[in-house]
Amino acid sequence: MPVHLGLALATDLSPDEAYYLCAARHGGGIADHPPLVLWLLAASDRGAAPVELRVRIWAVVFSLATSVALVALARARGAGREGCTLAAWVGSWALLPTAGGFVTTPDTVLLPAIALALLVVTWAEPPGRARRPVWPAPVAGLALLAGALAKVVALPVGVLLGASSRRAAPAVRLALAAGPLLALPLLAPSLRFQIRHAYGGGEAPGGWSAAGAAGAVIAAIAAQAALWSPIVLWRGLRGLGAAPLPDRALAGGLSVLVLGSALVRGVPPEPNWWAPAALVVIVAAVVEAGKLSSRARRAILWTVLLPTAIAGAHTVRPFLPLPERADPTARLHGWSHGYEPAEAAGVGRYGPAAERCVYRGECQEILLYFDEMNLHEGSRR
Repeated sequence: MPVHLGLALATDLSPDEAYYLCAARHGGGIADHPPLVLWLLAASDRGAAPVELRVRIWAVVFSLATSVALVALARARGAGREGCTLAAWVGSWALLPTAGGFVTTPDTVLLPAIALALLVVTWAEPPGRARRPVWPAPVAGLALLAGALAKVVALPVGVLLGASSRRAAPAVRLALAAGPLLALPLLAPSLRFQIRHAYGGGEAPGGWSAAGAAGAVIAAIAAQAALWSPIVLWRGLRGLGAAPLPDRALAGGLSVLVLGSALVRGVPPEPNWWAPAALVVIVAAVVEAGKLSSRARRAILWTVLLPTAIAGAHTVRPFLPLPERADPTARLHGWSHGYEPAEAAGVGRYGPAAERCVYRGECQEILLYFDEMNLHEGSRR
């Protein structure tokens, strides 16, 4: 947590964070995501604390919750002390959890919600002929309801877990599927937007091609290996064969959805789309790692920590010889000092407008963007 707090205070808001904060401050929703993150930002956007802390306190707190839930899940899946320790390190300090530990996004709420739902499935599926408890049903439903109010991918996750939790009580299976469906009235615009975004096609430079689609699939897999360590990913995918059916259903179902997007669009999907599946892959990996020597476990740990240490140091004080357009950390610097890294990786059209609103009070452009988006989305219904 101290490292995440340090990263949060040493960098400017990302363009996405500024975008969410502007939407929270100026009312109304946004078409691309459900409203829960905006509600959280509206609640924390007060007092004398720096704006970065007011926005990012949610990432710091919820990332800790995800790490705790991941360790509990690893223990429930049979990992020993060494495996649980490794789960804590990977779940907190791989590249994606480190970024998610200080940058608030919809995944901030989604991941602990899904981790809790997976734990509930474990509690609801007792071994042998033990009576199946019903009490986890409301916990499962509320967890995935919260997840769906943050990000629409909780909908297919709920269906996958409900369909695959065959040994759980019917009430629990129903709650897993129905919980996110209860949020449907609030997330319908986001669902339409994200389906078009993920499967609408037309984004590949020069149009779709078989070679481009194959390259997008390869890039998607390579991105996950970089974010979670190639060894963790390999051992986790190999260990899924012995994992419970809900874990396999979640990993397999989301993999199909993500790789399907890469094939349809011909461009790599956003790396965080696969993050819920990574939860069960990490657990499978640490269960496997518990059977290894301490030297092998340390080697796995270094494949996680070393890239993160380099990336974290570069995030605070850039030193790697990367051009701005290829450096995802470049968008976290300059806005509060009048410099606009508009060519940095991951800065959409809305980004500079949102950053100017947050750091300079110049909000007309982002408000116009919201009006145009709402009008455009409304015309497509």
